[in-house]
Amino acid sequence: MHLRKLKIALIGCGQIADAHLQEIRKISSAEAVAVCDRHIDLARQAAARFGVPGTFDDADRMLAEVRPDVVHVTTPPQSHRPLGLKVLAAGSHLYMEKPFAVDVAEADEVLDAARSASRLVCVGHDNLYDPIWEECRQIVQSGRLGRVMHVDSIQGYDLSGPFGKAFASEPDHWVHRLPGGLFQNVMSHALYRITDFLPDDEPRVWATWFGGGAAGATPTELRVMLRGAEVTASLMFSSTFRPVQRVARVYGTRESIEVDMDGRTIRFYRQLKMPGPFAKLEAPFRHRREAARTLRRGVWNFLRGRIHYFAGMNKLFRLFYEAVQTGGQPPIPYRDIRRTTAIMDEVFRACEADQPQPPGPVRPESKGTPVLHPAPA
Repeated sequence: MHLRKLKIALIGCGQIADAHLQEIRKISSAEAVAVCDRHIDLARQAAARFGVPGTFDDADRMLAEVRPDVVHVTTPPQSHRPLGLKVLAAGSHLYMEKPFAVDVAEADEVLDAARSASRLVCVGHDNLYDPIWEECRQIVQSGRLGRVMHVDSIQGYDLSGPFGKAFASEPDHWVHRLPGGLFQNVMSHALYRITDFLPDDEPRVWATWFGGGAAGATPTELRVMLRGAEVTASLMFSSTFRPVQRVARVYGTRESIEVDMDGRTIRFYRQLKMPGPFAKLEAPFRHRREAARTLRRGVWNFLRGRIHYFAGMNKLFRLFYEAVQTGGQPPIPYRDIRRTTAIMDEVFRACEADQPQPPGPVRPESKGTPVLHPAPA
């Protein structure tokens, strides 16, 4: 069956827009036909870099003149709801960068509008389709780990990088106006690596944030604990430890694994079987053998041109475009979009509640007792 090539437009020509346009260009079933930014020079520069014919500084005019099949929204989160509603009302399908919305109320409004307009929506949870994470998911689904009991997700961040310097030096930067600040803009990647194996809509949440130097500064460290009916999890966001890492560990009743998203490696942890002092040699032997196998596979994929930083983004685009063309289901279920947003809301509420209170009487039984907050319905 021959499928018509999709017309793709993009709103917001900031840093991540280049990655979107780069990956769209690799997909034969789609063509970037227009870019839009309120600063027309940014739109023109992006169009020149990627050979996009249309440039606009007004989203309404772009939607009316171009009538794109799919619109990618890569603007700050505060604009996601109004732009998303505008795109859906114009009859286009919507790809929204993470975080999907400022809060779950806004997410519900956009998802409801998509259902009413019979349009599809996708969120930029592209790490779910990174080859190494797909391998992790296949291992879990095979039953090799047994029943998943706990997930650790670590997200490092470099405040000295270009974006970190920008928001730190600008008191009115849009990151400071998010309920969850820096964490809200970044932590969804670490969170959906947890929710991939923690199915609860309303896990119990304990969270705290700190750091940022002077009083009143934006916190830079986040610690979260989640408890579902059968699976628990922890999320650590840190801007201080080095090297910067994106690592997840999945603990099962038979085996456990560690996934390094940047190194694209998976390490297995299993019960040692050799007796006595020989057990001290068994683990490093296994890990060395795994490392050699991973290195061979990595070299092979590199020589065949299969190693790309945005491989997960490219696959997510392809799956979403296929769903648009065939009338199928979007690759990220709406339930997952909503519950990720709702859990983030509760994390930030718990962090606010955990902040030091003014001096006053303290009940003895409350000392050192973390409060577990149920996520909202």
